[in-house]
Amino acid sequence: MSQLPTFFAKNRRDGARLLSSGLVILAIALTQLNRPWGQVVIVLSSAICLYWGFAYRRLER
Repeated sequence: MSQLPTFFAKNRRDGARLLSSGLVILAIALTQLNRPWGQVVIVLSSAICLYWGFAYRRLER
């Protein structure tokens, strides 16, 4: 049985890069709050940032 791929990096350096990229996308989307596509991007990027934030905390050095 094959293992499902993880959607996060295996080390802290790459994990920090993913998380910071997600936060930048979230910040840009927050400036477009009054547009429908901005609201969609906010919801998606918020969920991804939360997932990546919890995954980052579980990583060891």
